[in-house]
Amino acid sequence: MITLVSFLLAVIGLFLIALTQKRPRTSLVKSASIKRAQIETYRILASMLLTISFLLVIAYEGWSFGVIVWGTLISVAGISVSFSIALVGSILQGTVRK
Repeated sequence: MITLVSFLLAVIGLFLIALTQKRPRTSLVKSASIKRAQIETYRILASMLLTISFLLVIAYEGWSFGVIVWGTLISVAGISVSFSIALVGSILQGTVRK
């Protein structure tokens, strides 16, 4: 259960980092402009979520196995965020092929 919570925190953190970039933001929402203060806020919040995710896994699994679990977890979270942004963006733009 702790690993699932850590995974969800990592997904949210990586999603916030993705929203600070121009291309993912424009594929999800049409407004491409974002203020520098918003970018810094998103990145600080994302860093905190990723740190909490890491500390949860380390506390639950230990240093020896926890680092391996978190490395795998962060990779899967990044891939899922990337695919979900691409899928939702294409659905919103109406370009999903049937």
